[in-house]
Amino acid sequence: MSYISRAIGAAAVTLAAFLYSGQSTNAQSTGDNETMDKPVFVMVHGTFQWAGQWQPLSTMLEDAGYEVIEASLTGLGEKEHLLSKETGLMTHILDVSNIMSWRDLSNVILVSHSYGGPVISGAAAHEPDRVKHLVFIDTVPLDHGENLIDGFGPDVYDVAKISVDKDGDGWVIPSDTLREAKPTMRPHPWKSYIERIDLPADTPDFAGTIIVATEGEVFSHMRNVQAPARAEKRGWDLVTVEGPHQLMEVSPSKEIVAEILLNIAKN
Repeated sequence: MSYISRAIGAAAVTLAAFLYSGQSTNAQSTGDNETMDKPVFVMVHGTFQWAGQWQPLSTMLEDAGYEVIEASLTGLGEKEHLLSKETGLMTHILDVSNIMSWRDLSNVILVSHSYGGPVISGAAAHEPDRVKHLVFIDTVPLDHGENLIDGFGPDVYDVAKISVDKDGDGWVIPSDTLREAKPTMRPHPWKSYIERIDLPADTPDFAGTIIVATEGEVFSHMRNVQAPARAEKRGWDLVTVEGPHQLMEVSPSKEIVAEILLNIAKN
């Protein structure tokens, strides 16, 4: 997507404002050039969760002057009524890629938590020209042909699969499987864990950052094996932040994550 040149004359700006006044635009396409070049954060939640998971972190980003869009994935949060046996990783990838395309976003920082990592891996590949940076919070990016289990390891698979077979009718992961459930958490489609990602051969090498937490043994393989290897392969920064899996929800870890995100946005 092209940006308005900084060399554009004031008269042309005035004319454009007159011609397009009254039309609906997003926050990126209004105001001066600085506003138009400013990154927008698109936040993608993890297993069982919804858009509201991001509020403690989003508020800090918004207070710093950035637009934040929080996605609820199909079958979760306010979209819980759409859950079906066909809901999978590709469904959720399209949820996020469609947010970027329908809103005509550019300079996007895609931020994911947990299961959201595979989702933004696919969404970025669908809309590569719109993406500035990928951020993986206690999760990792996927390569073509992989699924979440390849990134998270056998411990997560074993815990989730036992729960799916015992209490999930063979197709959903009960919401209290991997950590204590909250009222906003909902059963998660098992298909999205095992469906393999299809990334085009020409998917670019995005800039990215992996942030790992320290609490919760079930995620040890992802943090200690997969995250370092995948960060090194891509030339990305790998940052460890003390705290639980849901770093963005509690202090002081959420403040540290906010600082990391703001630094990414400014550079």
